[in-house]
Amino acid sequence: MEFLAIGIAIASASFGEALVVKATIEGVARQPESAGTLRTLMIIGAALVETGIIFAFILGLLLWIKM
Repeated sequence: MEFLAIGIAIASASFGEALVVKATIEGVARQPESAGTLRTLMIIGAALVETGIIFAFILGLLLWIKM
């Protein structure tokens, strides 16, 4: 059951990361002159979302080793 929860966590975090990239692309399409700022914010946002994926992956490995 833990593996299902971890899979859902990874899937939802990946979806969140896709939303960050989508919003950045829309922002650059509206205001091309702010592309540099938006790119920096996108990288920071994607990194924050990615840490959740990495933590869930590590937790999954620890649970797998435990079994």
